[in-house]
Amino acid sequence: MIVVKLQGGLGNQMFQYATGKAVAKRNQTSLQLDLDFLLDRSSDNGSHFVFRNYDLDVFRLNASFATQGQEQKYKSQSVLDKIASGFKNKKVYKELFFHYDENALDQKPDLYLDGYWQSPLYFESIEQELRKDFVFAHGIEETSNEVFREIESTDSICVNVRRGDFLTNSFHGVCDMNYFKQAIEFIGDKLSNPHFFVFSDDLRWCEENFKLEFPMTLVGEEHNGFKYSNKLQLMSSCKHFIIPNSTFAWWAVWLCNRNDNIVIAPKKWFADETINTNDLIPQRWLRFDN
Repeated sequence: MIVVKLQGGLGNQMFQYATGKAVAKRNQTSLQLDLDFLLDRSSDNGSHFVFRNYDLDVFRLNASFATQGQEQKYKSQSVLDKIASGFKNKKVYKELFFHYDENALDQKPDLYLDGYWQSPLYFESIEQELRKDFVFAHGIEETSNEVFREIESTDSICVNVRRGDFLTNSFHGVCDMNYFKQAIEFIGDKLSNPHFFVFSDDLRWCEENFKLEFPMTLVGEEHNGFKYSNKLQLMSSCKHFIIPNSTFAWWAVWLCNRNDNIVIAPKKWFADETINTNDLIPQRWLRFDN
């Protein structure tokens, strides 16, 4: 059995599920999702920590959940437990660094995976299976139909502006307006009839700062839908992308599933530039200073 720890928001949980499934598939064993960390509201995880919920139910995937206390069970397996399991050692494999760790895929059951696993290299071998898992449980909401039709009928560019909790989060930081201006000018020159769809958790800031020479539609939080799944569907329906340092936006590009589009991502994914994110960003994507 492979047990994967879920932590963070929807984008993070998608990476964790995808990597856990890849390891389970490689070992021809089952996958269970550990929700303990997500459901725990008792611990103090720092002033910038945001409590999250289980969000993978926005998809139709058939998930299996671990019983409570699995992380500690794997960490402290007793001699009697080892005897009962035929001397198989249960172990925790914790993410060693941010970039791709090929050893993670070589781990054997019984295994508890603890990390963020933010690289498509972990799950590229099961991409088609994941696309069947990551099918939305709910369609586009009726109140978003007009925006959706505009996205479908134009040279649509998703511009995702993440501010909110990132404004006070010194670990991630935010992309500045210069980043978005560069990216918009670049794509604007490449397309004959660009239409920019700006998705943001800070629409007022966008209204004040985005003065474009191109058609632009501001898409606010009224289009979020169930656990942001409506917003993710709208974003992934766009043809081209300008994304911030956000796993949610990263998955919007992946779900779009086009190989001929323009995707621009920030060079600096974290405030600490020494963190290697080369494995996170596919080679064909463009990276601009932020």
